[in-house]
Amino acid sequence: MTDKSQTMGIRRKLDRKPAYLYDRSMRATRTPSQMTHQKPLPGWKALSAALTIASTLPASADELPAYADPDYSNRFTKGSLAPILPPALALHVSVSTGDDANDGSEANPLKSLEAARDLVRKRIAAGLPDGGIEVRIHPGEYHFTETLRFAKEDSGTVTSPIVWRGHEPGKVVFTGGNPLDASQFETIKAPAILERLHPDARGKVIGIDLSTLQPERVFGGKGKYGMLSMDGHLLQLAQWPNRGYHHIGEIIDKGPTTRWLKPGEKPAPFSVDNPTGGKFRFKETLSPQITAEFARSGDMRAEGYFHNDWYFQNETVGNIEGEVVQLLHHTRYGIENKIKTLPRRVRLVNVLAELDQPGEWYYDRQLKGLYVWPIPGFDPQKSTVTVPSGPQLIELRDTRFLTFRDFVFENTGELAMAITGGSHNLLAASTVRNGVRRGVTINGGKHNGITGCEFHDLFSAFSISGGDFKKLERCYNFATNNRIHSCRNRGYGLIGLSGVGLRFAHNLLHDMNGAVAYKTTDLLMEYNEFYNIGYEMGDFNVAYCGAQWWSMGNVLRFNFVHHLFEPGGHPVCPFRNDDGGAGLQMFGNVFYRTGRCAGQFAGPANSLRNNIAIDMPLFWWTNKRTIDEAGIKARWEALSIFGTDLPKGDKGDYLYILEKKIGEKAWLKSPWKDEYPELAEFIRINPWAQTLGNVTHNYMHKIRNPFHIHGGDGTVEGMESKRTGRFRDLPKEGEFVYPEEISLSAFTDPKSLDFSFKPSFKPMEGFAPIPFGEIGLRKSPFREDPPDKTAYRRSIYEQFKDDRARGYDPKVVNSRYPTPAYLEN
Repeated sequence: MTDKSQTMGIRRKLDRKPAYLYDRSMRATRTPSQMTHQKPLPGWKALSAALTIASTLPASADELPAYADPDYSNRFTKGSLAPILPPALALHVSVSTGDDANDGSEANPLKSLEAARDLVRKRIAAGLPDGGIEVRIHPGEYHFTETLRFAKEDSGTVTSPIVWRGHEPGKVVFTGGNPLDASQFETIKAPAILERLHPDARGKVIGIDLSTLQPERVFGGKGKYGMLSMDGHLLQLAQWPNRGYHHIGEIIDKGPTTRWLKPGEKPAPFSVDNPTGGKFRFKETLSPQITAEFARSGDMRAEGYFHNDWYFQNETVGNIEGEVVQLLHHTRYGIENKIKTLPRRVRLVNVLAELDQPGEWYYDRQLKGLYVWPIPGFDPQKSTVTVPSGPQLIELRDTRFLTFRDFVFENTGELAMAITGGSHNLLAASTVRNGVRRGVTINGGKHNGITGCEFHDLFSAFSISGGDFKKLERCYNFATNNRIHSCRNRGYGLIGLSGVGLRFAHNLLHDMNGAVAYKTTDLLMEYNEFYNIGYEMGDFNVAYCGAQWWSMGNVLRFNFVHHLFEPGGHPVCPFRNDDGGAGLQMFGNVFYRTGRCAGQFAGPANSLRNNIAIDMPLFWWTNKRTIDEAGIKARWEALSIFGTDLPKGDKGDYLYILEKKIGEKAWLKSPWKDEYPELAEFIRINPWAQTLGNVTHNYMHKIRNPFHIHGGDGTVEGMESKRTGRFRDLPKEGEFVYPEEISLSAFTDPKSLDFSFKPSFKPMEGFAPIPFGEIGLRKSPFREDPPDKTAYRRSIYEQFKDDRARGYDPKVVNSRYPTPAYLEN
């Protein structure tokens, strides 16, 4: 990045501007010369009515894109929520005082949810009254042994909705799993067990004999250790260390790998008696107690980053001799210190000798004993102890206008709730926690959503899909105003979005190492706040998409991302369209201390415009791509390897993947050619580079290098290359302009993370206002008391203001792990 043109920040413009670059609602009344940035165009308040679907191609410098207008979201939100009406009929359920022979009145409640569902069905069949029916569930714990299913006959209407509601929010608990009798736990006193405990735990750990309960169903061992909750908190399996990771000090043997096996070649053999995996020593001292415990149990896992920061592994330990740990078998890449300045990070899991703080537990498969250091407030006569597991709790299939609100879902197995098909089904104002796998799924239908909910201590929070890619039919399914934190999935897919016409808005995500993966067309992701996410990973993004050309019209606007942390190695940044993916528009976002950069893309028709980036090494990360005629021809010809050297549809088989998703040559046919003509345009010109890209009208403060054009290829080794490209390596069919410098004095209160402009600040021509005050959780009928943004953002600023590691600093990384809620006081 040394050529003079780059330092000058020159603009690369389209040789010929296609008609679809202009705001379609203005075509009949405005000429290109009239389209400026100086003020919103007249008629924008009726934008969604004026256009069925606006083109989301990055606009050129003399106009604002359609998605700059706040009312762009109108078509996503119109009619999404059923009106909240006073119910004509209320039925009551009480697990403690009810009887299923009762009539369901408040004085004579039903006892079970099944009885209430069946009674509602009868009322629906007889004719719903205006205002509908509300089923009020009174406080208590409702234990599920099988799925409660709702079908089309359980539906309401827009004027007569069906609402299932917790009578006292937070006190109505829908729970799965296997409850244990807390009163049966006793303090561990047996000398043979005490000597295996950590010294700090002796006299504090309680235990229960599970030999008569077939515990292997949930505590299977060999990696299937199960889970445990106590008084609504998910506990931690005993591990070393308690938070974060220790480090590999010496790699003795890389071990056999599988990544580069030839066709027909099998992995290296292994057995429990003859482990063949890699060997290493920890940098930290490995306690002899851990070695002795492995000799007894033979059952531990090693978790962490053995090769690269973007690849989390969970491997079986085959042997521990002295301080040498050997894995049981092959790994994908082997144990290798790929980045010399960043040691490999690993921890040991399922280690009785490291049960050393409240909230940790261990199941002894030999003695059939469950050992727990109870959390503060544990009372054997009142507390609950549960093994999360079991069936999905609730299923809605082809229902309409059915709402569940004000519940706690906990201790679930694969899933808490599923909504499939139908329309206007809603999960609201509820908490979903302590699950083995995912919280909620929405599969298809229209206007189905999740709003005002809390998700935590799950493997993944939720997934939402819907719509038809070939017909470009929108589903308008949504997730809004939810708080998601402390979930376990690392990398992409903690939240999964797939389909056409989804909305993800006003959500708060924090304190975890996974976030949003989306495979969508026409996604609107707006007004969300993300912080302290991905702090143990490399090559990570809080919103990730990639490797497809059909992902057009995805708009990520008006989001606030802050305090991401890059432990070293591969880049961490907020938003990314990876592997040549197309069609992502990043507009009006605020990025503050977000790792390596603000945004990443190296494919066609992507945009990074009208954003503010503060305090990070780079503004835009991209790759050097093919832009000459010979190179473009060679890339097209290289597709022939799919179906010969590589399977059809494998990553990189772009044209085949595109046609499988939207139809044969669909980019030349309606509806695709009408709504996304830029798809046909970049396929015609050059789909292998940043063709039709737009990086303009941005602000930066304390940015070392605005554009980084990486010169290496996309392989693991290539990404570690120190080569860089030059500004002239970007295609001429696009606009790429350096951000303008901005002072912190332009903002209202940076120490409270308030990056709204002061009234006295005059932004550059063409910079559209960012509605910063609207970002994050907000008050609604399903979230009556949102957190004080000024208070918690100031606290975050203070917590991380001195967090500036030079190179890898384990103290800095480990400080990012949140303290479990039960230890906060």
